[in-house]
Order: sequence, then structure tokens, then C-alpha cells
Amino acid sequence: MILGMKGFFTQGIAVLFERAPSLDVLASALALPILKRTDETSSWELGGPTLVVGFRPEVNGLVAVDVVDRPWPDDMGSPTGAPTLFGAWSMGHFGPFAYPGNLERACQQAWNWEGDPSPVIGKHRAFVRVRLSYVFGAADDARVMPAEYDPHAEMGTVVSIAQAITRCQGALAYFNPNGEVLMSPGELAQTLGFAAEHRREPIEAWSNVRMVNLRGVADGWLLMDSVGLAQLDLPDLEAVFAETAFRPNEVARFLRNISLYVAGQGDVFEDGHTTDGPGDMRWRALRFDDALTDPPRRTVRFFPEGGPALPEQLTTKLPRKS
Repeated sequence: MILGMKGFFTQGIAVLFERAPSLDVLASALALPILKRTDETSSWELGGPTLVVGFRPEVNGLVAVDVVDRPWPDDMGSPTGAPTLFGAWSMGHFGPFAYPGNLERACQQAWNWEGDPSPVIGKHRAFVRVRLSYVFGAADDARVMPAEYDPHAEMGTVVSIAQAITRCQGALAYFNPNGEVLMSPGELAQTLGFAAEHRREPIEAWSNVRMVNLRGVADGWLLMDSVGLAQLDLPDLEAVFAETAFRPNEVARFLRNISLYVAGQGDVFEDGHTTDGPGDMRWRALRFDDALTDPPRRTVRFFPEGGPALPEQLTTKLPRKS
């Protein structure tokens, strides 16, 4: 199964709740003009009770904030067993790049959470979605994105709205399903505050950095990768290295720095390009149509030069899985 793409929704994140908040509570927390309110809905998969606020109304840029009074569905159903859920996942209603199992993986890779997040996340019984679109109420042939589309401004807006929602009573966690980022409300506030203080984008709230042992694929090698840069229309990043060669936190910083660089400069790494990296080594880039791990996505994979011989299975370009 291939990861989705931007369509009806261009961004989408969530806040997990112990119990469903009311629209009145959300409206008070947002402190924004409410352009539309819908109290009754027929399909929670497509949209619960909803508030609509403006992003760029001149190009029909709107943000829907809806309440779903049930736990996050970490699987996407099936065309026969749960067709509405399957259709909603396929159309990006749970995030344009959300992939089944994203909440479970986010729990496993929530490195800054104090302790195991699973007991807290296990308490959630509802969630609030924050979804941005340019085609609410538009004609069938309307543009999915305007010509002067800016994903950075979009992310800043939806994360700011999500932060306001995390201040509501019963909010347990900020969850970005596209970037598989899970943060407590306090950690989100610290992350956004640190980024603002240093005048840079809060990439940690947009994209996670993960570590995976490649045992069974390339024994003795580790993978660290980013997930979520597709929200900025960029390929994700991977770094593969012998498990005894580098400290993982050094490689994590490397990926964060490269993420910030490409967020500012664009998709600039081509096959064979090199950059300074951990170990005072040059790290070489190769582009791939599919990642080593879920979710499926385009990546730029980095390898340290001058180290142990690279396993062929980490450098061979294979056709994209379908």
C-alpha cells in the first residue's frame, strides 16, 4: 500500500482527549472567529461536530476543527468490513500522509516523553482533528491548492490551533499522524517556545526522528529516519550505519539539522551528493522511491564514507512497492 498525498486536505493533525470536549469549549479555547458550526453529523469517520475557522479565506483556505467521540482508529478498516472508515483514510480524513499503525509507532518512538506514553495514550477515548482544506464547499473542478500555496504557513497555523486545543481540560497529547509525532501538552509548548526563541521552525512538532534495528535486513546495522517531511512537500531522510560506529543521538542531531536545511532550501540532495556528518565524516546521499520501514514514502538515504562496507541491500534501488 502506498502512502497518500495531498488532496481534499493538505494538512491534518489531532489532539487526543480523555473524553470528548464540547464545541463551546473548543470555540472558547480557539479564540478565533467561527465561520461555520455544525453540531450534528452522520459519519464520524468523515467529520464529527465541527467548527470552521479561516486560514486564507481569499482562496477558500479554511480549517475544520471536529470532535470524534471515540478512540483514534489506528487501522484503516477495509472495503468490505468498514468501508466508510476505509474511504475516510484513503481520502486523507485522518491526515493526508497518515498510514496504518501510526499511533502505535509514535508511542514506540516518543523519545522525549517522560517514561512510557502508552498508559496515558491508553486513556484516550476521543480526539479532535484539525484539518486544512481549500475545497470546502467548492466546485468539483476547484484547485486542491492555490498557486501561491505555502505548506510552512499551513503547518504553523494547524499546529498553533492544536496547541490552543491542548489547553482544554482532558487533553492528553498532541498527535501528528503524518509525522508520527506524539507530545504531551507541556512538551509541545516547550518545543514551540524553543523554536520561537531561536527563530526557526518547530520541526520537532512536524516530523519525528526514529531508530530501528535492521536485524534480519542488514544484521549489525541501524537505521535512523525522519517521517513527516512530506507535509512540506519534501522526501524524508534516512541514515544507515554500523551499530557500533556512532552514538544515535549524534545521528539524530544530523537528521534534525538536515531536516531544517531542506525545509529552508528545498529538495536539494541528489544521488552522490555529500555533506558533513557524525564522526567528522562525509555522508553520501542516495535517493529512493521507498523507505526501509513504514510508512512507505520517498527518502534520501545517507551513508557514512570510509566506514565498514555497506550491505548491498541498503544501497540497491528497488522498484517501489505497491
